[in-house]
Amino acid sequence: MKNRLATDAIRALAERQHGVVALRQLQVLGVGEDLIRHRVNARLLIPLYRGVFALGHRRLSQEGYWISVVLACGPGAVLSHASALDLWSVRGSRGPVDVLRRSGGEWYPRTGIRLHQTRSLPPDHITEERGIPFTSLERSLRDMARHLTMKQLERAVVAADRTGQLHWPQLVSLVGSSRGHKGIGRLRAVVHRIHPHARDARSGLEVDFLALCREEGLPAPAVNVLVHGYLVDFLWPAQRVVVETDTYRYHGDRAAFESDHERTAALIAAGYDVHRATRQLLQRHRDLFLRNVRLALTSRTASNSTPSRPGT
Repeated sequence: MKNRLATDAIRALAERQHGVVALRQLQVLGVGEDLIRHRVNARLLIPLYRGVFALGHRRLSQEGYWISVVLACGPGAVLSHASALDLWSVRGSRGPVDVLRRSGGEWYPRTGIRLHQTRSLPPDHITEERGIPFTSLERSLRDMARHLTMKQLERAVVAADRTGQLHWPQLVSLVGSSRGHKGIGRLRAVVHRIHPHARDARSGLEVDFLALCREEGLPAPAVNVLVHGYLVDFLWPAQRVVVETDTYRYHGDRAAFESDHERTAALIAAGYDVHRATRQLLQRHRDLFLRNVRLALTSRTASNSTPSRPGT
């Protein structure tokens, strides 16, 4: 391939891949080894990993970095596990980038890459966005099940559902066909029991409180509903019992602090029984807090069902 044609071909490929190209891709395009070597020596192609180059500079975007890592792991490799959930905007990831590929082939350990290999990677378990191949949302959740606690997994499933891109039938089918995979029991339990209102929760603490209600046999509350003009976290409308779960994200400044107390006073004046909890309170005094909520629900249910005496 002539120099001008090679330049156009390399540039077009790099533009599709956020500034990154692989040696094997250039060879498929017909770019000769001598020309590739010359451009590497001239620092026009900058080595990132073995057989992977950046075009002109190393200042890669997050997408460019992800693509470079996937290309470094060979044909058919895809972003996976925590990194895929990060790309799906389900939960952030830190540390090495996770990549999945079919078992077999050479592998030279590379800094910043955590390679996973599998015997089964069907086409419907792979998708692509912004030029990056990565595992489907359902497959990503299954692969991460072994690495997450039950609470973390429930939050991840709720966050995945909230994206609007989770296909429940596919997830249920995948869970059912994945016997023997580590962590699949936890994922199966989450999928089968997840609260129908959990996607309405705004924070991880709210998701955790819903799970706590199920574990303790409390009736399911309404989630994030308006009561007398105030948005409350949890409401049992028949008993007029409210629970507010306070996180720093939503209650971490003086104005929010004052607003919380004004809201509590207004709700109590309107006849509601209000209970406030932080994560620390639920960790240290969980039984005491739940006992208070249960007592409020029980007493108010009883008072609602007690018939009034004549003349009262």
